[in-house]
Amino acid sequence: MADKNIFEKLFLEAEKTNLQVLMDNALNEKDPDKKKVLVAIYTYAIGQKQKELLKNTEFVI
Repeated sequence: MADKNIFEKLFLEAEKTNLQVLMDNALNEKDPDKKKVLVAIYTYAIGQKQKELLKNTEFVI
């Protein structure tokens, strides 16, 4: 099994990366398998940012 630390580092980097950059990379990728991975990373990163936003006590729906 792959080292868990590698994945944790990948996800931490994804959270720090500009979401627009992640989406642009996913949309411009020609290889369908790489595109799926990039879209998954984007989805994870945006989910984490949404969780942080919802934790903010000043956030009102």
